[in-house]
Amino acid sequence: LQDAKLLKSYPMPIHFKNEGGATLHPAGTKFVAAGSDLWVRVFDYETGQELECHKGHHGPIRCMRYAPDGTTYATGSEDGTIRLWKTDAQQ
Repeated sequence: LQDAKLLKSYPMPIHFKNEGGATLHPAGTKFVAAGSDLWVRVFDYETGQELECHKGHHGPIRCMRYAPDGTTYATGSEDGTIRLWKTDAQQ
């Protein structure tokens, strides 16, 4: 890990207490972040600008992951649900 280098860092409007995280789109153009505030947000990778904001869970979001083709991403919550979200694979 001596060669690890920080590429980007953005302040987030999300609370990462004991849950949450982020997942990078396979094209590297955007990322999804979510956590304790129950909102799922999509951000532009280059600028950090929020592109989308969605709510569907009723408990803190514990995990999220893009599908390998980038057309969908999944979020898992403490409320016992997994939600699938459709996105644009080209962006």
